[in-house]
Amino acid sequence: MLKISEMARLADTTRRTLIFYDEAGVFSPAEKNAAGYRYYDYGQLYDLLFILGLRKLGLSISQIKAVQGQATPELGPQLVTIQNRLDQQIAELSRIRSIIDQKVQQQAPTPLPHYVPRLVQRPRQVFWCSTAAASCTEEEVAELFAAFYQQLGDLALMKTGQSGFITDLPEAAPMGYEQAGFRIIKEATAAIPDRALPRIEKSAGQFVVVRVENTTPGICRGLAAIQRLCRDRQLTVTADLWQLNLGDAALTAHGGSPDGQLEYRVKPQAR
Repeated sequence: MLKISEMARLADTTRRTLIFYDEAGVFSPAEKNAAGYRYYDYGQLYDLLFILGLRKLGLSISQIKAVQGQATPELGPQLVTIQNRLDQQIAELSRIRSIIDQKVQQQAPTPLPHYVPRLVQRPRQVFWCSTAAASCTEEEVAELFAAFYQQLGDLALMKTGQSGFITDLPEAAPMGYEQAGFRIIKEATAAIPDRALPRIEKSAGQFVVVRVENTTPGICRGLAAIQRLCRDRQLTVTADLWQLNLGDAALTAHGGSPDGQLEYRVKPQAR
């Protein structure tokens, strides 16, 4: 037979939990000796795992007892109650998250000097994104840009939130920039009704960031600066280059603002 500590280890729980379940009449040991020591059969493990699973789903001790008292356990009503409670919690957490996101965005960062890369912590962001483009000719960018913003709606370009491009460019290689595939992005600050548009997430984390002139020579110069910083600090970045527009100026050639910001997420160092 198993001692209480052995059963707790097998079920990945605690001795205190098993004592509590015993005293609550939910899960009792197979045997308890005169000295009060609890012993369990191996076969009891499966009942215990089921109970632990119900607790993780949010069932109370009284609800678990009710399930145990049924000839054929029926979880439907209890799970519907939990589902409703979770929906309310998710809605409340979403509201709180929205407020926090607004506060983060309202904190105007100090403008970075041109071509001086920095390491910056960035929050999570979600963007609408276009289909992928194979090249960055002026004609292809214009057609992709027009189709994308037609899907978003007439006023989408005027809405707050960052815009720009996400480019597949491993290792911040300037020589590969002009041939790299890209997608147009617009921060998903509100739902787009009746349209199924793809979304992409920019994960929170540490980013190498550099401000550039939004021209091909300026972007390549910024990429070279990112490469130098990564080499000097022995950093590895992901393959996604986030090219974000800066300021409120009207977009110019290739759908970019006069100044832009290049960002690469830094991969966590292996331990």
